[in-house]
Amino acid sequence: MSVDYDVQKSETERRWREIAEGPGAPSEGLLDLRFLGGPEADAVEFMGWLEDRGYDVEHYAPDRESGDPEDALDVIEVQTEVMALSAESIHAEERRTTEAALRFGYHPDGWGFMGT
Repeated sequence: MSVDYDVQKSETERRWREIAEGPGAPSEGLLDLRFLGGPEADAVEFMGWLEDRGYDVEHYAPDRESGDPEDALDVIEVQTEVMALSAESIHAEERRTTEAALRFGYHPDGWGFMGT
């Protein structure tokens, strides 16, 4: 799988504009990023790469027996330290982690944040 980083950046800019136009948009916070694993995903290696770079990481291994399609997904959620929040800073983290995710069989599935 590949990612069109221009499209990713445009979408991040669009979403951030919507957020920034609302009341109380934070100038800093914790950025959350979500990645979904494909058939060749290597969670251990991807989580190690993330942790070595200071990210907090949660892995939700697939549970295909639960009957819930969401539970069948291999999900890694990543959180940054407190950082300045802007379209540029969010996309920089998004691109950095996406480039690594693709090497380990994961693909991006969005981002969110918690203001401080």
